[in-house]
Amino acid sequence: MTEPYAGQPVAQHVVFVTWKTGNAPAFEAAKRLGHHVTLIRSLLMEQSQNVDFDTSPYARFVDTVHILKDATDIDALRDRVLGVHAERPIDGFVATVDALVVPVARIAEEIGVPFTDAGAADAAKQKNRCREILAAAGVDTTRHAIVAGFDEAAAFASAAGYPVVVKPARGSGSEGAHVVADEEQLREIIAQAAPGGSYELGILVEEYLSGRFLSAELGLSHGRFLRLAVSERSTWHRHEALETGTTIPAGIGADDHDRVMEFAEAVVGALGLKLGIFHVEVMLGADGTPRLIELNPRIMGSCLPNLFRLAGGGDIFELLVRIHLNEQIERGPTAFTHYATVRWFGAADTTPKPDHVPELDWAAADYGDSLHSLTVRFPEGDVLLPCRGNLGNFGEVQVVHADRTTSIRIAEEIVGRTADRLGIEVTR
Repeated sequence: MTEPYAGQPVAQHVVFVTWKTGNAPAFEAAKRLGHHVTLIRSLLMEQSQNVDFDTSPYARFVDTVHILKDATDIDALRDRVLGVHAERPIDGFVATVDALVVPVARIAEEIGVPFTDAGAADAAKQKNRCREILAAAGVDTTRHAIVAGFDEAAAFASAAGYPVVVKPARGSGSEGAHVVADEEQLREIIAQAAPGGSYELGILVEEYLSGRFLSAELGLSHGRFLRLAVSERSTWHRHEALETGTTIPAGIGADDHDRVMEFAEAVVGALGLKLGIFHVEVMLGADGTPRLIELNPRIMGSCLPNLFRLAGGGDIFELLVRIHLNEQIERGPTAFTHYATVRWFGAADTTPKPDHVPELDWAAADYGDSLHSLTVRFPEGDVLLPCRGNLGNFGEVQVVHADRTTSIRIAEEIVGRTADRLGIEVTR
């Protein structure tokens, strides 16, 4: 890295590996901080999610763009990264989606660039391995098992008691996850979980956890934890594994906030993730005991970084860039001024796709400044498939208000009124 002139900031080289335009404000943050920005895109992932990076308004903040057919192909990614590194030495990586964190982590270790620990990131994404590590450390002892079929799953459920949770051993976005009420439903779900697809790396059955569904957003830099936010999550009553939204910050007391954060720090510490911003999903029991739902070795996804900003938490993307450039960060707990809520929605059941997206201007007229955004975007095809994972949503509303209850009420009200105009039942 070239030394700056006296009084000038260090211009470093940040390489983003991502397919999400929703995380593109991080490019802007990196340029605002005076850095050189390289973007490595993953074309197959963009196409599968109908993402149009070429029209992204953040392109002007990227100095160099490389497009790979599939950035999860570690050999292809390594070849491209080595070429980029030879031309201009890389000071930091940023990877914001699950499928790319581990490949980037492995390559970063190979070339000596600070990043999230590769072995720890891989263990975090392999859910049964994550639980084994936490159990050995005495952090979390949620019962779980990898099963080969129905008989093993039924034996686990008999011992643990129904309901149980069935999910892919490795996955994200709630895809393939189910809360199973009884043996009949368990037989049906296991029969659907054939080898390949979401369950390619195994079927995980877990003890059902009850309480308040929360998430801790936690930074880690130079061995120091940065407590960013505790968020509250909502799920759909017909399919409890499907998340329908988030509010930042959570409506919990200071004691519960500290318990969740302390637990999240213990989880991240036991895995040994070392550096980054992490998204730790937690169930806070009625007795005040936190239990792990899932550890994600990357920043919170979807529009949640924007909710963090709307709630008064500041620019989390700028913080992300600084952490991944291995800066020393001095930051106290976040002092929020508002409550920011998102609600996502998709088709509740298979239904013909409406002929057109209804006019949505009524929402701004009725809710004013409380409404930040409302979008409805149908996928290709004539039919809307049932939404059973985060990737099945076609609508989103973001609301910000000084009162938590009002923020949530407005968001849910808008979803209901939009569904009425669409003439279909939606997840909510």
